[in-house]
Amino acid sequence: MDRERNPANRGLRREIALSLALVFGLTFVLALVQLAIPALAGYMQVGLAVVLLQVPTVVLKRAGVDERAIGLAFGPLSRALRAAGLTALVVFPLFVLGFHLVHTQLLGYRADWDVAHLARWDEALESPPPVVCGRADAVAWVGGDSLWFVPPAAARVAVRLEMSPPPTGVRVVTCAPGHGAEARQPFTGDLAQTTALPPGAGLLIPLGAADRFALHVTEGGEPLAAAHLRVGKNGAEADDDGVLAASRSAWWLLTYVIVHLGLVALPEEWFFRGYLQPRLDALLGTPRRLLGADVGWGLVLAAAAFALLHPILLPGAYRLLVFFPALLFGWLRARTGVIGASVLVHAFSNVLLAVVSRMYFG
Repeated sequence: MDRERNPANRGLRREIALSLALVFGLTFVLALVQLAIPALAGYMQVGLAVVLLQVPTVVLKRAGVDERAIGLAFGPLSRALRAAGLTALVVFPLFVLGFHLVHTQLLGYRADWDVAHLARWDEALESPPPVVCGRADAVAWVGGDSLWFVPPAAARVAVRLEMSPPPTGVRVVTCAPGHGAEARQPFTGDLAQTTALPPGAGLLIPLGAADRFALHVTEGGEPLAAAHLRVGKNGAEADDDGVLAASRSAWWLLTYVIVHLGLVALPEEWFFRGYLQPRLDALLGTPRRLLGADVGWGLVLAAAAFALLHPILLPGAYRLLVFFPALLFGWLRARTGVIGASVLVHAFSNVLLAVVSRMYFG
């Protein structure tokens, strides 16, 4: 019977369409929640993980298909480690070489491989909020290895800084109409003592070699309420009234590994390589043999869907580039018949990128 007219294939097409509609539709809902309530942005990856893990169960149960029948499983850990390790030995050095050449030869970056660069400030502080000036609350963030502090317009605040070694090159931050926050004028006060700032003025504090700081903020002699001191791009409240404290270390890397194994790589591989790729293969066939794996358009289409999902929660056209590593993950899935190796290579590819990107400076 012609593949197009086969009733089983029509049902399979509807199943695949339903799964994609659920995943993309629910991801758009999460993106809207993130826009409406920025403070919840950190939880959206958890929501996406739940969606990606549960949609295959829902659609396969509806179709009467056993997950194990399509290889929707992690598989033996020893086998996954062996396949992932061999793949990493071949691919990761090539990736690092390519990353180095692109950043040094094309982008003009400087390479400085030093484990000290792995230390970073608390993630909640990274990147400014969407709106910095003209707010009713104070905002602070770390950018360019400096602490930015911008109080509300016309607010009269006083600050005191605990940091060792003390900063040099501190500048006054002002909000210029149409230009946002600017730091041009040198600050001449003594931050080791409580010092009043000009109305509406903030500070740019180079953090240098310090591994921790505490910025004390008062208004009218009283500690500024934590609800009125927001930090980072998501606008989280400061931990305590009148104090913005943070530290930096390399411990984030351990958390990064755990998160990218459990909340990123596993859910994404579960849906795109564990469910979607074999269902597309069942529909379209696997007519090619590639390095020991039977592959077809299912591998390519699953990688394309994987890439298209990425900019929804974290906008940026560059995120479509994940299409290319997705082809490798898809080949691993086809080669091993399960997703264990692709999960491990996916997770540690993300970790490798996070590490390597901290060694180049533009």
